[in-house]
Amino acid sequence: MKKSFVLIIFIIIVLVMGACSNETTTNTNQTEIERLEAEITQLKNKNEKLEASLVKEKQINDTNKKIYELRNIIDSQTREMFRAMMKGDTEKVKQYISEKATVEGENFIYKVENETITTPFPMKGSTFRQRSFDITQNGRFLTDYEVWINDETYAGTRELIFTEENNEWKLSSMQGDR
Repeated sequence: MKKSFVLIIFIIIVLVMGACSNETTTNTNQTEIERLEAEITQLKNKNEKLEASLVKEKQINDTNKKIYELRNIIDSQTREMFRAMMKGDTEKVKQYISEKATVEGENFIYKVENETITTPFPMKGSTFRQRSFDITQNGRFLTDYEVWINDETYAGTRELIFTEENNEWKLSSMQGDR
């Protein structure tokens, strides 16, 4: 009987230990599950932010690509216009300018508010190097060109502003810094 009593006590101890161990394991598993669920929520939020950032960067990239493509078109057009100006070919120059501007003799003329601005055509032998370009918030294309005489003498810059008219970009203003 003593053996059976010891055996029964041993079985009871094992069962109690097993029950305690099971309860601890269940609590540990529940804590781990809650931690992992919180981490999943955190990662989902981070993923949403990254996706939104990616969409924004793609939009910026697309906009910059369009601006650069437009820059190429306007640069080519501007060089043709400058060549026509240096040749005194006012009829060809008129193809490139806004309806709100005009050409008189060898001058480009436009109005800003109530002021009339007259800018002479570039001198023969001038070379132009584009310095900068951008689209303004009101949708105009702004670009600056360095002007060099015979590729040797710096003659200042020309700021040109183009506006879109009937799906074409036309020169609406031109100013020099000298």
